[in-house]
Amino acid sequence: MFDDQDTDRLIAAMRSHGVTTLEIETDGAMLRLVLPAQAAPPPASTPKREAARSRDIGAFLPRGGDDGLTALGEGDGVQAGEVLGYVARGPVRVAVTAPVSGRVAGAPPTPGTILGFGDTVLEIEQP
Repeated sequence: MFDDQDTDRLIAAMRSHGVTTLEIETDGAMLRLVLPAQAAPPPASTPKREAARSRDIGAFLPRGGDDGLTALGEGDGVQAGEVLGYVARGPVRVAVTAPVSGRVAGAPPTPGTILGFGDTVLEIEQP
């Protein structure tokens, strides 16, 4: 009735469609195929994100202007404690620092964006 290749193809088709039991009846013959349930694949790991928050009220200034640091963009790697930008009010600048090491998730705010205390400035994605 079935050779090994037919059986292997039938099993592969059953697994691809989530079928664990198959019964086939023909003229006086019956085939019952029962497959053990397969373990569900592990869920895809979602990168963890940590928010870098404003510690003051003021306008966002990206790093890389007159501070001697390179500008940051989406996907750039950062270390915990590294300066990501500033919240400025007049001549006073308060640094926004990376809470963890990882990569910048998303684009930094537009320069001049008004931020409140505790507002998320950037998110850092950890693997």
